Amino acid sequence: MRPGPWLPVLLLALACTLWAPGSVLAGSRVRRLVRPVPFGDGEEAARDGAQAARRRRWALAGGAALAAGLLVGGIAGVLTALGVAVAGERLLRHGPDPDDEARAALVGDLPAACDLLAACLAAGLPLAGALAAVGEAVPAPLGPCLRTVAALHRLGAAPRRAWADVPAEVAGLGRALVRAGESGAAAVPALSALAAETRAAARAGAEAAVQRAGVWVLAPLGVCFLPAFVCLGVAPLVLGIAGDVFG
Repeated sequence: MRPGPWLPVLLLALACTLWAPGSVLAGSRVRRLVRPVPFGDGEEAARDGAQAARRRRWALAGGAALAAGLLVGGIAGVLTALGVAVAGERLLRHGPDPDDEARAALVGDLPAACDLLAACLAAGLPLAGALAAVGEAVPAPLGPCLRTVAALHRLGAAPRRAWADVPAEVAGLGRALVRAGESGAAAVPALSALAAETRAAARAGAEAAVQRAGVWVLAPLGVCFLPAFVCLGVAPLVLGIAGDVFG
């Protein structure tokens, strides 16, 4: 018995919900499905995690392929399902890079961390204590990074050594605090300026992304209507002129 027309549409909608480029739901679910999950230590754990991620990728791509095959039907549906399965698995394999996500999280949490550090230092808290307190308040990966620097300060490490191994996104914060400590200047104005600069850069990046999205949204409209305008408006005029000239 042939399935009702609602079944392939429902399956396709479910696949698009799990995997839709740019959606918040897709970001969390795809990362959870595709990213290898460690089951232990060593090479065996890495191999098990890679196999689990491969199975989940194929399961998600197979769901989308089944929906597309049922929607098309027949031999064309089988071929469409095979193409969707292979293409979906390849796209999921080259999904979001966890390192890029970690860098974006560092940049996003840095302004709030600078404001909190400025408030702690203005209240008279020592630098190590302020870093530890802010590290407990902000989420990972910035929080553990600040707590590590605070622990190195408490162990007596030099300021430059304590900030030597932090990610590049946090290096500006370290330079501001190191310069303030070496020169004896107040660190609060430098932290406030760094927070303002980081927010301004993030705002500029968001505005540029919105402008690019506006261009891409209009692209399908141009692809659909520009050929129609040429065929219905320009081509008859050119053919009429050519007929008058050469006729």
